[in-house]
Amino acid sequence: MSVVTDGPEVLEPEHTLPKVELQPAPWQLQASAYVLAVRMPEDVLDTAAFVPPSLEGKRCGHTAYVLFVDYRQANCGPYRELLVAPAVYDFGEGHYPSVTRIFVSTYDSVVNGRINWGLPKDRAEFTVERGEDRVDTVRVSRDGHVFADMRFKPYGLTFPVTSALLPAGLRTLMQHWQGKSYRFTLSAKGMLRMAKLVEWKFDPAMFPDLARGKVLMAGYFPNFDMTFPVATVRELNS
Repeated sequence: MSVVTDGPEVLEPEHTLPKVELQPAPWQLQASAYVLAVRMPEDVLDTAAFVPPSLEGKRCGHTAYVLFVDYRQANCGPYRELLVAPAVYDFGEGHYPSVTRIFVSTYDSVVNGRINWGLPKDRAEFTVERGEDRVDTVRVSRDGHVFADMRFKPYGLTFPVTSALLPAGLRTLMQHWQGKSYRFTLSAKGMLRMAKLVEWKFDPAMFPDLARGKVLMAGYFPNFDMTFPVATVRELNS
């Protein structure tokens, strides 16, 4: 079931964003996170995943990756984040995932994320409730309009993981933003538990309707360290 209402418009244009202190890459961050892999219907991926025109028709596969992250420490200060990378895309120089919708809780993160990595960040309000039944509820809204309502429950043993075990191609993102291409390879290490998706609802006018997909995997990172490196940036027409 989806939350269906007339939500506000996104993205906020550059000239309306407040002035913030710039924090160039690289960034060192500490956080907790829920990470899910979701097999999505083609019509959502092709028409309702907020894919930029430069990547239309270049999708490879049907698996979206969804993250809710609570950054306790970051170069721009603590913030929360909800993002989706709907698929892997053919960039000509290789196949890489790309984030097409991402909301964060501070303008410091919005501005720096756009400048440093071409991430199409927009600001929203986040509410997180830790239930006595060990179910975490996350709601994301703008101007009182809730467009993402999610509940997760971690379970099982906790074990260490590191991105160093993955090939660089599996942890490299490419973004198209304002006529430029951004490429960067993430690195992280931390602790992981399995998790269960209890329920989620979305307003498809604001965020891809993940409730139409099938969850393939869900994990909870109670703590991890991540490095966002300097991106390789070039003009799209070069």
